[in-house]
Amino acid sequence: MRIIIILLLWIIVPGSFKSIEAQIDSLELRLQTASDTNKVKILCDLCWEYRFVSSDKALTYGNEALELSNELDFQKGIAQSYNDMGIIYIDKGNYSKAVNYFNESMQIRKAMHDSAGVAALYNKLGIVYQKKGQLKEALENQIEALKIYEALGSDLWIGYCLNNIAIVHQNLENLEKSLSYHERALIYRLKMDDIYGEAGSYGNMANVYVKLHDTTKAIEYYNKALQIFRQIEDGESISAMLSNLGNIYIARGEEEKALMLLHESLAIREKSGDKKGLASSLIKIGEAYTNQGKYQEASVVLYRGLKLAKEIDVVEEEMVGYLNLAKMYALQHQLDSAFRNMSLYISTKDSVYNQRLKQQIIDVQTRYETERMEQDIDLLKNKNELAELNLKQKRTENLILILLVIMIIGAAIFTYYRYKLKQKAALDEAIIRHNEQKLKAVLEGQEAERRRIARELHDGVGQKLAGLKLNWSGIASGDQLDKKSELYSSLSNLIDDTASEVRNISHQMLPKELEQFGLIPAIEGLLKYSFSKTAIQVTFEHFGIKARFSYAVELAIFRILQELVANILKHAKATEVKVELLKRRERVLLIVEDNGQGFEFKSNNNRGIGLMNIESRVESVNGLLNYESEKNKGTVVTVNIPC
Repeated sequence: MRIIIILLLWIIVPGSFKSIEAQIDSLELRLQTASDTNKVKILCDLCWEYRFVSSDKALTYGNEALELSNELDFQKGIAQSYNDMGIIYIDKGNYSKAVNYFNESMQIRKAMHDSAGVAALYNKLGIVYQKKGQLKEALENQIEALKIYEALGSDLWIGYCLNNIAIVHQNLENLEKSLSYHERALIYRLKMDDIYGEAGSYGNMANVYVKLHDTTKAIEYYNKALQIFRQIEDGESISAMLSNLGNIYIARGEEEKALMLLHESLAIREKSGDKKGLASSLIKIGEAYTNQGKYQEASVVLYRGLKLAKEIDVVEEEMVGYLNLAKMYALQHQLDSAFRNMSLYISTKDSVYNQRLKQQIIDVQTRYETERMEQDIDLLKNKNELAELNLKQKRTENLILILLVIMIIGAAIFTYYRYKLKQKAALDEAIIRHNEQKLKAVLEGQEAERRRIARELHDGVGQKLAGLKLNWSGIASGDQLDKKSELYSSLSNLIDDTASEVRNISHQMLPKELEQFGLIPAIEGLLKYSFSKTAIQVTFEHFGIKARFSYAVELAIFRILQELVANILKHAKATEVKVELLKRRERVLLIVEDNGQGFEFKSNNNRGIGLMNIESRVESVNGLLNYESEKNKGTVVTVNIPC
């Protein structure tokens, strides 16, 4: 998840990968001769760089920057100092402090009319609330950021806001909606040639697939992101992707693959001096060694990772370190050590908002109790007292053994229910396939009937109307009918209009442009015919369409667009309509947007036939359908189909 936070909060410009220590040395050397606002900027840069090395040192420089900015009345420096220290407090897990600092920075940036800075702070606040589990507030802040970036016309940052909203939906377990927003964000990033953002989208989509338990897709997208990060030589992001892949392979029980990736990630982080990343990589490597039964190697890296996590005050990594140590000792039947580390894990977890102070108290108490116990054992002379002490220890061991048995039984029950769920999933999948086949048969039958009726209209009724017109023209031209020529002319026009209407109905039921020329000409013809006699302004854009799709996909897209156009004409009261057709990798996207009165998307029982026809068409080609509509603010319909 670290790569997500970096992509969302602060964008690091891709370039040559420099050592953090070297950057810090350079900044501290420049600090000696700097003055005034230039000194403030260097102090802020040092605050940021020390974030990866020592959070306490980073805060020291941040406070120095704040004090100097206040002395100089340098408003921009004050805002930046609050911003940078807010980020450090996020790393420390002190989210309340981070929110306060971001709000201080927000007031200054609003007073300076710094719209881009205000949007960036809304973005950060959204992420803090997301980490706190306040997802409603997270979504509200991300939407505020999106509104500002849309007003500024910043397509790059619109993509990032869509990305952030997708992650909130991921946390809300709206996984399909999350994927849809990620795909919309990816469109903006591809449009802007933002390869860094493109890689970030792949990584984030992989995270969604992890939650969907589709590790194959997750590995595919992590590798796509990794390939791009390797091309742009972004070491920090490379190490994050390697770590994410390592996590998946550990979960799949493929420790050798995991270790290869995690060791590469570790080497990159050692070179950069990223202590946070080092702690994470070491603890994950320890977990892999533990799963392999290599307890000596696991112990070395776990204790090293735990020490680093404590140094830089990263509570989450401390907790993971204690948990993995408890697991390692339990597997070796060293129950005292396992119990002690589990206790440390629980106490650290319970004290997440004031963890360092409480952890120090716990450490002192533990040392005192250990020393006291050792002294008591040395002083014990009475056999009864020794026997009672041994009895207490055995009770503790028995309690741990009981807990282990409960865990084993729980694992067995879980395995059984998982097997049952797999069976149910297989049955559900068979039912879905059967329903899909029935739906396909119905749609194919409809299309066949449309073709038959269209041909009969064209070849039968159309030909007869043409003959009627020819004969009527012969009668109307006779000298004996001159006195009633006006009536005959009117009837002649009626025959022409009837023939034209029959021809139009025939073309709608069996669009010749679709069969002969392809999807794009067919869409252009449909839009021209549908809107030519209205005041609605319609635009059609297509990107990446270099070859024809399968006839089933083209027909589905055409029929879906027919229904959407009909709904717009009947109900939307729109003045503008925008249609986009995009192809990316193995998927094609149809996006239809209008500025009409919108509608409320209700349950299946209250939906019209048109909407149900659209859903049936989308399901028939294994696509995804998404509606976004607000009253009097228009509607956006997105159709995503594999091609």
